[in-house]
Amino acid sequence: MSLTLLVMIPLSLFFLTSKIATAFHSHKQVAQTSETVNSSQANGAKSEPAKVNNYPSAITKTDPPASDTDDDPLADIKSRLRSGDTAGIKVVFLTFDDGPSANTGALLDILYDYDVKATFFTTLHDNENAAAMYRRIIDEGHTLANHTSSHDYSLYDNPEAFFADVDALDQFHKTITGQTETSHVFRFPGGSTNSSEACVEGIVSRGWNYSDWNVSSGDGCAEPPPADVIAQTIIEGCRKYDVSVVLSHAELKESSRKAMPIVIETLQAEGYVFLPMEKDYHYPRHFEL
Repeated sequence: MSLTLLVMIPLSLFFLTSKIATAFHSHKQVAQTSETVNSSQANGAKSEPAKVNNYPSAITKTDPPASDTDDDPLADIKSRLRSGDTAGIKVVFLTFDDGPSANTGALLDILYDYDVKATFFTTLHDNENAAAMYRRIIDEGHTLANHTSSHDYSLYDNPEAFFADVDALDQFHKTITGQTETSHVFRFPGGSTNSSEACVEGIVSRGWNYSDWNVSSGDGCAEPPPADVIAQTIIEGCRKYDVSVVLSHAELKESSRKAMPIVIETLQAEGYVFLPMEKDYHYPRHFEL
């Protein structure tokens, strides 16, 4: 019996020690697992707000979409034309009076070939070709401007009749082109000095911007000079100014139309920019209130 006890006691102690060790090991694993879970949860709780905070931060730093101004290489020049701060810029406004005519399409073809935009001071011509030209002027990015319906100087003596004449062309432009708002760029027949103070004051108060010119093509006479002479006259005139407004009747005078490619090529090579008129630019005027 003593021998049995001697054998059983060590065996019992061995099994007891093994169970204690196993239990201890299991407890340690549970503790480690719990610690890991707690640690992960704690880290997760800290990192989640960081992700939320980073997301709007990334949105905030994203560059805004480019605006029309950002895409326009002439935005600075246009801004200066609006402010009147035009020193040192080289801008030419080609303006054509008294159309449309049967030759307006040929003139528009020239401008299209050179990708040049201009301003057409039109009168009221109610025929199929004229209607097509009014629309083409708009469609090709030129300014369709108002030169009165009738081009009648006698209306300056009757301001109300004069304003009605201007408005008749404005409404006609809307009907023909489908525009809801016209350019509101205006030129007095013969220039503002041929008008009257009441007419000038009334045009401005009605929301129009009027322009005269500081460069004449010299084609206003019955027999205009040849194309090379007209071209040189315009070119030399434009070289005198930061902003040049060219008076031309190229829709009516063949030599003036032929001069346009010479004018455009020469001045473009010298760094001049051709623009269509807009209502809020500053222009040369012969008569100011």
